[in-house]
Amino acid sequence: MRTGRVSARRCLFLLALVFIALCTAQDVQAEIDFPEGESSLPIQIEATHATFEQKGDQEVWQLSGACRISQGGTVATAEDAVLWIDYSEPFSALPHKVTVYLEGEVVVSYTEAPAADDSKPNLNPTKFTGPTWMGYFFTSDQIKFPKDRSTSAQAVSQAIYQRGSRALPTANHLAESQPAPITNIQYQENLPSANPLPQSGQPNRRVQIFSRYSTGYQILAQPNQTEAGTILMLDSGVNILIQGLSELDTVNILADRIVLWSKNDVRGLAQGTQQTGTVPVELYLEGNIVFRQGDQVVYADRMYYNVADEYGMILDAELLAPVPGHQGLLRLKAEVLQKVNRTQYLGYKASLTTSRLGVPRYWFQSNQIEFEDIQTPIVDPFSGQQMYDPISGDPLIDHERLATSRGNLLYFGGLPVFYWPTMAANLETPGFYLNSAGYGNDDVFGTQITSEWDNYQLLGIRNPWEGTTWDTSIDYYSERGLALGTHFDFNDTYFPLMRTPATGYLDAWGINDDGFDNLGRGRRMLTPEEDMRGRIYSQYRQTFLGDWQYSSELGYITDRNFLESYFESEWDNRKDQTTGFELKRLRGNRSFAMSMDSRLNDFFMETEWLPRVDHYWLGQSLLFDKLTYYSHASLGYARLLPASTPTDPDDAVDFDPLPYEVEREGVRAVWRQEVDLPFEIGPTKAVPYALGELGYWGQDIDGNDISRAYGQLGVRNSLLIWSADHGHQSRLWNLNGLAHKVTFFSDISYTDSSQDMDQFPLYDNIDDNAQEHFQRRLKFNTYGLPAGTNVPLEVDPRYFAARYGMQGSVASPVAEIAEDMTVGRFEIRQRWQTKRGPRGAERIIDWISFDAGASVFPDSDRDNYGESLGLVNYDFNWEVGNRLTVVSNGYWDFFDGGLQTMSVGGFINRPQVGYFYLGYTNINEPFQSHIMTASLQYRMTEKWLAGLASSYDFNNVGDLGQRLSLTRIGESSLISMQFNVDPSRDNVSIGLNIEPRFFARSRYSTINGEPLPPLGAFGIE
Repeated sequence: MRTGRVSARRCLFLLALVFIALCTAQDVQAEIDFPEGESSLPIQIEATHATFEQKGDQEVWQLSGACRISQGGTVATAEDAVLWIDYSEPFSALPHKVTVYLEGEVVVSYTEAPAADDSKPNLNPTKFTGPTWMGYFFTSDQIKFPKDRSTSAQAVSQAIYQRGSRALPTANHLAESQPAPITNIQYQENLPSANPLPQSGQPNRRVQIFSRYSTGYQILAQPNQTEAGTILMLDSGVNILIQGLSELDTVNILADRIVLWSKNDVRGLAQGTQQTGTVPVELYLEGNIVFRQGDQVVYADRMYYNVADEYGMILDAELLAPVPGHQGLLRLKAEVLQKVNRTQYLGYKASLTTSRLGVPRYWFQSNQIEFEDIQTPIVDPFSGQQMYDPISGDPLIDHERLATSRGNLLYFGGLPVFYWPTMAANLETPGFYLNSAGYGNDDVFGTQITSEWDNYQLLGIRNPWEGTTWDTSIDYYSERGLALGTHFDFNDTYFPLMRTPATGYLDAWGINDDGFDNLGRGRRMLTPEEDMRGRIYSQYRQTFLGDWQYSSELGYITDRNFLESYFESEWDNRKDQTTGFELKRLRGNRSFAMSMDSRLNDFFMETEWLPRVDHYWLGQSLLFDKLTYYSHASLGYARLLPASTPTDPDDAVDFDPLPYEVEREGVRAVWRQEVDLPFEIGPTKAVPYALGELGYWGQDIDGNDISRAYGQLGVRNSLLIWSADHGHQSRLWNLNGLAHKVTFFSDISYTDSSQDMDQFPLYDNIDDNAQEHFQRRLKFNTYGLPAGTNVPLEVDPRYFAARYGMQGSVASPVAEIAEDMTVGRFEIRQRWQTKRGPRGAERIIDWISFDAGASVFPDSDRDNYGESLGLVNYDFNWEVGNRLTVVSNGYWDFFDGGLQTMSVGGFINRPQVGYFYLGYTNINEPFQSHIMTASLQYRMTEKWLAGLASSYDFNNVGDLGQRLSLTRIGESSLISMQFNVDPSRDNVSIGLNIEPRFFARSRYSTINGEPLPPLGAFGIE
C-alpha cells in the first residue's frame, strides 16, 4: 500500500464531516521549591463555611469564604477551595497528604524561617497569585479543621468540585511516601514559565489515542514520503481524545480504522503519549464512526477532516443534536454532508426529523440544507465561571441552530404532503411551516378547516428578531366565510433605536361573515352588525432609564358580539380590550403615572381620559416609625360614554342602560390619604387608622358639578397563635409532624360620606364588558322587570363593593365607591402544616387550610338590608395526599335576594397519567341551581389520551353540556378528535385537529398542564 497524502486522497470519495473546534488552552507546570522538614508542622485550615463527606478512602472538604490553608511559613488563601485528604495508616512513618484546589483571588506564599544563628534571613519570599491553583501539602502532625462544619453530600457535588476533579493530575503523581514540593497547575498568563505560552490565536491542544475495544488496536507509524511529516495508520478500533478545544473543552472520536498524517513528527502518539502544541493534523476515518463534541453526536461510515483549515466531508452521515423545548433529538441525515467551518454544515439530499425510528413516519426532505449549530458554554453571570450539570458534571452548553433549505418536501407516512421552494428557520422552534391544522363540523359554523402557519419559515427569514414569533392563520367556515389572521409575539426583544427590551404582542383576525350568531338561549339567530368582522388587539410594555415604564394597548372590535361568537374563552376570562397608553415612573414606595384612554368600540361602556395623572405614596414611615402614611392623588378629564343599543331586535329587547351608565364628562380630582398608628398589646397587633378623601367631579349623574368629602375611622387587629407536635406521625394521612397556626383578624370601621354614592357616574368601571352584558339581561331574565327600571340594590355591584369595604383602601380601583357604613369584619385564618418528601429533602406543606369570615352591621337597616350578619364566607383546602385534594367554599348573605352559594369537590392527579375532578355547586339565591360537574383526562396507553367533561343542573335547566376528546399520540403529530354537545346553543359539533408533534402547544398536548412527551423522546436504540 502506498502511504502519505496520495493514498489518503484515494479515500476522499467517501468523505464525511467531523466537528473539531480548537482554541487556545495549555497545561503548564512549574515548581516552587520549599525546604525539607515542612511536613513536620501541622496544617491549619480556616474558612467561613466548611462541608465534607467521605468518598472511598478519601475525605473531601469544600470550603467557601475567606479560605486559608497554612503550614509553617506556607500560606494559601482563596475565595473557594476543595481538599482531598489521604490519611496515612496508623503507626506508619508516612505523612498525611492534602491535595488542594483553589479558586478566586488565589495567593500562595512561602516565607522561609530564619536559621538558628540568623545568618540566613529570607529577604525574597516566594509568592504566586492567580485565578486558580492546585498543589499538595504533607504533614506527619495533625490537620486542624474549622469549627463550623457539617456533612453535606450536596456541597461537594457543585461545579467547583467538578472543576477541581478535572484539574487533578492523571500522570506522574507524587509518591505518597516522600514529601514533595508544591506543584502549581495553572499560572497567570503574565508570569514567566519554563514553557512559553502560545501567541493569541494559536490553538494548543492535547491529543491522546486509546483502544476502542478490549482487544486493543494496531498502529503503524512511518515518515511521509511525499513531504515532511508523519503518517499514523491505526486499525482494530481506535478512540481519539482531543482536549483543550475552544470553549467546549473536549472532542471524542471513535472509529474502526484511522489514517492520521501531519507535517510534524507525531510518532509519540504511537507510544501512547499525549501530543501537545499547534500540530497541523489531517484525519481519514472509516468504520462505525462516532464523533462527540458538547452534546452533539455525528454517526458515519467514512469521513475526512482537515484540522488546520477546519473543513471536511461525510457520506451517509447522521447527526443527532438536542433541541430546547423538545424531549427528543433533532436527526439530520444526508448523502453528502460537508463541514464548511467550525459551526456550519451543508447537507445534500438531506432529510430532517425528530423521529428515532429506522424508517420514520414523517420527515422533512430538501435538495440542500445549510445547518449552523453555534455552541457556546453557559457562564454564571455572577462568578463568570463555566457552569456544569450538578449531576453529570458535564459543561452546560447553549445552542443557536439555524437552517436554510431549498427544494423542500414534507413527508407523512411516506407520502409528500407539502412543497415549498425555500425555507429558513431557527430550529429552536421547528414547526415545518405548519403549526397546526384542524377540521370540524357543527350547526353554528358548518364545516371548519383551520390552519396556522409560521411566517418566518414561509418567507425565508433566517434570523428574525430575537424573542419573536410570527404566525398566520387561514380558516374557512362553510356557514360563515373565509377568515385570515396574524399573530406577532415579542418577549424581551430589542427593536431598532431601542436600548432596552420590550414585551407584548399584536393579534389581528377578520372574517367576511354571511351567517348568524348563536350565543345561547334567546340569542340563537342574531344578525351581525357588520359583514366584515374582526378585531385588532395589541399590548406593548417597555422599561427605560432605570425606573420609567411605558405601556400601551390597542383594542379594536368591529361589533359587540364578535368576541363572544368567535373567541368565547377570551371574552369570558380576559380583560377588556381597550385603547390607551400609560407612562409611569416607579421609585421606591412612590409611583407617578400619566395616561390617556380613548374608546374605539361604541357598543361598550367606557371612559375616555384626556389625560389623567396618578401619584401613589404607600407605606411611608413618619415620626420615627411611629406612624405609617398612605396617599393616592388623581387628576384627569373624564368622558363617560354609554354603550350603544344593539341593532338586532332580538338582542335589543334585553338591553337597557345600567343605573350609572350616562354620558357625562368633566374634571375629576380626588385625593385620598390614610395614617396608621401600629402598636402591640401583648401578643396582639393593633393598627388604629384614619382615612379621608376630598374629591371634585365636573358632572354628577344629573349633569351638575359635585364635591365630596368622606372619612373613615377604624382599628385593625391581628393575633397569631400556634402549636406544634413533632411526634405526630401517620402513614395513613402522610403526616410527619403537625403544626397548627391560627390568625384572628378584625377590622372595625365607621365611614361617613357627604354625598350619596348613587349621585356619581361610574367613571372607573367595576365589571368588565362580559359581566355588564350579563347585568343588562339579569333584570329581564331573572327578575322580569320592565325596561327603564333598575335591578334591586341587593345585586347592584356598587353596593356590594361598599359593603365589602372597597372605600377603605387608598389604592381602591374605583374612586366613586364610598357610602355611610358602620361594619365590623371578623376573620379566622387557619393552617395545619406537615412535612412531606424524601428523607433529607422534606418540604413544609399546608395539609389543611380553612379560612372563614363574616361581617357585622350595627345599623343593619341602612347598611345590610335589615340583616345584622352578612358577607359570610369560607374557603377549605385539604391535601389528603400528594395526589388527592379536597376543596370547598361558600358564601351567604341572609337578606332576600342575597347571594347564597356553596361548592365542594375532589381532585386527583398523577403526572403524565391524568387527572379527575368531581364537584357539586349549590346556588339558592338570587336564582336556584344545583350543578354537578365532572372532568377527566387519562392517558390510556402510550399512544392514546382521552378526555371527558360533563355538567348537569338538577334544577330546571338539566343538561349543561358534554365534551369528549380522544388524542392519538404519534411520532409525527397529535391527532385529536373532539365531540361536543352544547344544549344552550342547541348545537352538536365534531372536530379533528392535527398538530405537528415537534412543538405541540394546544390543550390536547398537555396532561394536567404538563407537556406530553412524544414517543421515542429518549430514543429507540
